[in-house]
Amino acid sequence: MAAAQADPTLLRQGQPSAELVAGLGPEPGDLVSERHHGLTPFTGTDLGDRLRALGVTTVVACGVSLNVGIPGLAIEAVGEGFDVVVATDAVVGLPRSFGDDVVRNALAYVGRVASVDEIIAEWDPPEN
Repeated sequence: MAAAQADPTLLRQGQPSAELVAGLGPEPGDLVSERHHGLTPFTGTDLGDRLRALGVTTVVACGVSLNVGIPGLAIEAVGEGFDVVVATDAVVGLPRSFGDDVVRNALAYVGRVASVDEIIAEWDPPEN
């Protein structure tokens, strides 16, 4: 946030610093919700409304960072009426021990914590 305050154009739409990392999409059919302020994906966006319109009831949190973004996402998602699952091996915080503490001592009380493999197994059980 300090870098963005020092250079207000840093994360402005259309600037290279605001673009997705090459290879990450978006893919056809991906839901794209742009955020123009704040620190989390729900603040000031239509994300909650769009997810509800699609019948979504659970948000799976992954990415960076356990220092700010993921806790904010999880708290706001619950506030918007969604269940939250944090993919423990698809998030990171610095230092790593702090991130582990955030998952164990905060996020586990906001939603469910599970590995990516556990999440996939629950939503896509093997056929018998």
